[in-house]
Amino acid sequence: MGSHEFDFQIDKKFFDHFDGGIAEDGDVQAKVILEKQSALIVLWFHISGTVKVQCDRCLDMYDQAVASENRVFIKYGEDSFEDGDDVIWVDVNEHQVNIAQMLYDFIMLALPIRQVHPKDKNGKRACNPEMLKKLKELSYNSNSADQEEQSDSRWDDLKKLLENE
Repeated sequence: MGSHEFDFQIDKKFFDHFDGGIAEDGDVQAKVILEKQSALIVLWFHISGTVKVQCDRCLDMYDQAVASENRVFIKYGEDSFEDGDDVIWVDVNEHQVNIAQMLYDFIMLALPIRQVHPKDKNGKRACNPEMLKKLKELSYNSNSADQEEQSDSRWDDLKKLLENE
């Protein structure tokens, strides 16, 4: 019974153990509080820091802030298996649990769905201006007059059906 606190400094060395992830480097602090009770163990994860990710808009790398608080229950049983997202069953003879995958998952879940450079104090993003210029040149403009003139006549009869509704 009781509570134990563990502090972890997560950096590139940690991320190297997970292939093909979104983040390849970072500076993340993780505090894990292990609360031992009579029938189970509760792990509290407090994660904060930054991870280096690729911008979805300009493809440059940047530091994305992450923060997360999560809880996992560890229960004892005859077999080891997972029961939902926050309950893990371990054998009664186990005396240690590897939390590396949990830490990695919680960091990845703290990332926004769309990763884009954050706005500066002037409200502008720090995206690569050359890449943005190239994207604008190559983007498809659906409102251009040229596109309307090049309408495919094979679809005209089908368009008439839509107009009759």
